[in-house]
Amino acid sequence: MNYSKFGIEDFLSDISFQEYCLGNNEQAVAFWTEWLIDHPEKASTIHSAKALYYVLNGNITDENFRADYEIFQKAFGQLSFNPVPHLPSEQKVIPLKRSNVNLVMVLTGIAACFLIVFAVYLFKVKKSKESITNGALSFSSPLGKKKSIILTDGTKIILNGGSKLTVAGNYNISQRDVILEGEGYFDVIHNAQKPFTVHTAKINIKDIGTIFNVKAYATDKTTEASLIKGAVEITLNNKTKSKILLNPNHKLVLLNNKDLNIAEGKKTVKELFIVRKVTKNTDGNSVVETDWTQNKLTFSDQPFDEIAVQMERWYGVKIDIINPDVRAYHFTATFDHEDITQVLEALKLSGNFKYRKEDNVISIY
Repeated sequence: MNYSKFGIEDFLSDISFQEYCLGNNEQAVAFWTEWLIDHPEKASTIHSAKALYYVLNGNITDENFRADYEIFQKAFGQLSFNPVPHLPSEQKVIPLKRSNVNLVMVLTGIAACFLIVFAVYLFKVKKSKESITNGALSFSSPLGKKKSIILTDGTKIILNGGSKLTVAGNYNISQRDVILEGEGYFDVIHNAQKPFTVHTAKINIKDIGTIFNVKAYATDKTTEASLIKGAVEITLNNKTKSKILLNPNHKLVLLNNKDLNIAEGKKTVKELFIVRKVTKNTDGNSVVETDWTQNKLTFSDQPFDEIAVQMERWYGVKIDIINPDVRAYHFTATFDHEDITQVLEALKLSGNFKYRKEDNVISIY
């Protein structure tokens, strides 16, 4: 099988990879260890798939399963029954299906009554240790790339270039919290009992059955939350008593240089941000704020210094604007799969500037 083209979901669906994660099949462990040596370019994908497997599987491996069993035996050693005289030598792997990624571990040879007692015991032990054993997962999208993520509850996320998403270790147990640095598009599976919240450096966005986009790059002038469908509740950090509800096709724009710690009596919360409609493209069928998720690079009456930052993230380059006058040039355009040279040549047609490209650095003058 050609594993070199596998993504995270593909690895999670492969039985031998599941056995490698469990560590209970020496042949599978040997194969994947050797395969990873031969394919170092897949190390990041394998690491993410393995980490996600443990989250989905409750961090159960063959080794810690046996450890938990020994603890269980000691804890219940005084019970009047002895349900099983020995530990099963192997755990059976139930294949992961894309439609249902929750793993089920079948403990062969164990009486039904023991299975129930042991399962309840494990649940309590795992829950009490969860904050320690379930470390947060991080997903990064490098400059010039995008990354699609499907969380355990079915929530779909797309990360733009130069972005990072951190998923809480206890995600989808009592609540659903993620931390975003950069830009992300969220298609959230709503669950009123387990609210989904995106935390950024400046604002927190709570889903109320929603599709929304959050742009929160630390180096940008603004932090933005654009609501496409449904509803979101936004709070400014350190202003948790003040909640902003967005209507569909509206966005909140917050200047990053605003001091959110200013007392309410000196400046009202409303003066810290503005709410306006999202920007529709000329065809009226798409939104500028989310064009990037359709692989479209869109500028809407934006100055060149802002466009340069977008292009750096889009193409993974460094753009140096030498001529200060060029920074103020405004452009409106949409590019679909054009390379950076084609984009610069098109912008030159309406802007008076020149450029030169040396390796990964582009100078505008």
